[in-house]
Order: sequence, then C-alpha cells, then structure tokens
Amino acid sequence: MEGMASSEDWYRYEETVISQMIGNRVSLLIEARVNDVWFRHIKRKLDKVIVICEQLCNIRYNTNADEDEVVVGFDNEVETLLDQLTGTSAKQFQIISITGMAGLGKTTLARTIYNHELVKYMFDFRAWTCVSQVYQKRDLLLSILSCFIGDVTDELYEMSEPQLGEKLYRKLKGLKYLVCFDDIWDCSVWNELKMYFPDDKTGSRVLFTSRDIDLSLHVQSARPAHVLRLRTEDESWGIFEKKVFKTGICPVGLEESGRVINKKCEGLPLAIVIAAGLLKNNFLVTWWEQIAASLRSFIVSDPRQYIDSLSLSYNHLPPHLRPCFLFFGAFPEDYEVPAKKLIWLWIAQGLVHEVESRMLEDVAEDFLMDLTKRSLLMTTRITVDGKVKACRIHDLLRDFCLRKGEEENFLSNN
Repeated sequence: MEGMASSEDWYRYEETVISQMIGNRVSLLIEARVNDVWFRHIKRKLDKVIVICEQLCNIRYNTNADEDEVVVGFDNEVETLLDQLTGTSAKQFQIISITGMAGLGKTTLARTIYNHELVKYMFDFRAWTCVSQVYQKRDLLLSILSCFIGDVTDELYEMSEPQLGEKLYRKLKGLKYLVCFDDIWDCSVWNELKMYFPDDKTGSRVLFTSRDIDLSLHVQSARPAHVLRLRTEDESWGIFEKKVFKTGICPVGLEESGRVINKKCEGLPLAIVIAAGLLKNNFLVTWWEQIAASLRSFIVSDPRQYIDSLSLSYNHLPPHLRPCFLFFGAFPEDYEVPAKKLIWLWIAQGLVHEVESRMLEDVAEDFLMDLTKRSLLMTTRITVDGKVKACRIHDLLRDFCLRKGEEENFLSNN
C-alpha cells in the first residue's frame, strides 16, 4: 500500500524511539538527584519506560517472527509438542522445554507452536515473555500481566513484586493457560516464579526454550526436553530456498553453487540465514560461485551476524569451562575429536585441576559432559554406557573459539 512504512523502516523508527527514551532516562536521573524525594518519584516513572521499551522489543520480535521465520523439517516436533500442549488426557499442570545449541531454531519452533490455531483455541490465556541472561523478576511479572490487560497502567506499575505475583495468580486461577518463557539460562527463574502459577487441573502448560539440555530436570518437568537436532541436507535446502527466493524455488543456473553453500552450513539454521543474507540481493552466477568457494571467510568478515548470539553461551560458562571450550579452536575444521585424546590434552595443558581428590580424568570427563549438555558440542559417537566417545564443534562455534581465543591471548599460550 502506498505510503505504508516497510518493516525495516518501522524497526529503525522503533530503535530511534527506544534510544531517545533511554537518553531521556539518563538526563532525568541526573536532574532528579538534586532532590531525593523527587528522584524516587522519577525513578518509578523511568522504570516504567524500561518496561515499555521491552514491550516494543517484543513487538518487534513478534512481528519479525511472523514475517521472516521459516519452520522446515520440524513436522514431527510440531506434532509432538501440539499433542503435549493440547492433549485432553493430561489435566495436570505440565512444563515442556525445547533445548539445543544457538541458532537451531528453538524460538522459531516455540513461536510456531504458540501461534498455532489449535493452541489459540484450546487455551483461555496465552503469554510470551523473553527472559535472557539478565532479568528482573518484577519485569517478567509485568510482561506476563501486560498480555492480560494490554498497556501497563500506573496503578499496576506502582504495585510491589509480591502484589504483582498475587495479581497474576488471581488472573490465572481457574483458567487453562499457556505461558512461554523464551531463552531461559537458569532454573532459578522458574523457581522464583512458580508460586504464581496455579495448578487447577485445567491442562495449563508452561513452555521453556533454553540452551541447557538439563533444564527439564532442574525444573522438575514431567517430560524430557525436546532436544533439537541439526537439519538434514534436504531440510536445510528448504530453508535456504525460502530465505533467498521470493518464490521459494532456486533457479537451475544457481542450484549447483547453492547446494554447495547449503552443505557448508552444516544444517544450522543460523548459518543458513547468514548465507541467505549474502545471496538474496545478488543472483549473479559468479557471485554465488565466489560465496560457495569461501563461505566461511564471508561470514567471519562480518562477525556481528553471529558473535552476539554465541557470546551469550560463552559468557554463561563457569570460568573453569571457558578455556576447555576455547581449546576446540586448536582443532581443524570438521575434525572429530576422540574424547580420550581431548581429555589428555586438557590435562596436559593444565586446564583441569583436581577436585575433592577425584582423578583428573574423571573431572575432565565431567567438563566434557557439561559442555555437551550446554549445546556447545555435538556428540558424534557414544560408548555403550552412554558417555561421549567422540565429538566435534560446528564451524561457526570454532570460528568463535578462534576469535575469542585470540582476543584473550589463549591459543597462543597453548
């Protein structure tokens, strides 16, 4: 429609508004310190600005999700999750979690389920909130309540945290509700909030997305986590075509190079999306051949496309695991690392220290399992008793290890 702003225009406008809000907040805080009473009054008002900004960011994501996200190859997962969410046989309250490494499409799958017509029909109330590594319990409560009432009123905002929790509990009481917590990093989030979610045997559900495979155990979920896998080559090609071409079909003249590029993405949707961004505005055969020959160098040349996402996983690692993870940058691309060899190398490099008189090999094995459960490594072979026999790392993660290792002067010392 003529005169209607594009999505990109709206996002740029939104970012400008948010920046202005934050800038205004800083200015007002400085002025308000002159009078402590006035400062406390202003701070309450300005905290509300933060919630509004977060709501704008959620609106931005939700709009983008409807327009741009592609779910290919997850038919079985969608069917299974829909059954667990809407099945009438299980009336008790249940927690369901979707886990996997960065860039696999956890949020995309969760959003697809959340917006499914059957889910909309079966639940009296739905709410979606983004958690991430840094969160405020009060902001999460306000975010969920805003799904009930729309805009956050002054009266609601003046409530204390316990009052907000009590109000949410009363709102949910007797309803069949679905609340999605996207991007959970720590089970303490749920442990702090679970008292506000009543179990009235109405079939209510809470859906988590997380990179921590063990999350479902920590939150006492009745079901094991849905651990997302890398896409098959055919599934990846389906994503690739839909992301690059408006018709969703690759021209014959570009298919050979396109399939080479697709294969180099190794089934990771994040890599496919980045590659698609390099290709969708240039359909020259020579350009596609150039990308096919050196895809990794093109991706690494603009690390902003993936570094932020992968940095979240790295920053969440405890200090003793960080050097063990960065050590994977020392191995060649696509190298399958035998677990025993890796453990010996870690020990030889002084990355593993004795804990409570345990053998270093046992401690190192725990480190390896922990990195695997955090979705940073891919297990390629397992032993008969379920332990990691060999593993490898995705090329994007390996590039991150190299970049971060150089930044921290790690690999040069090992």
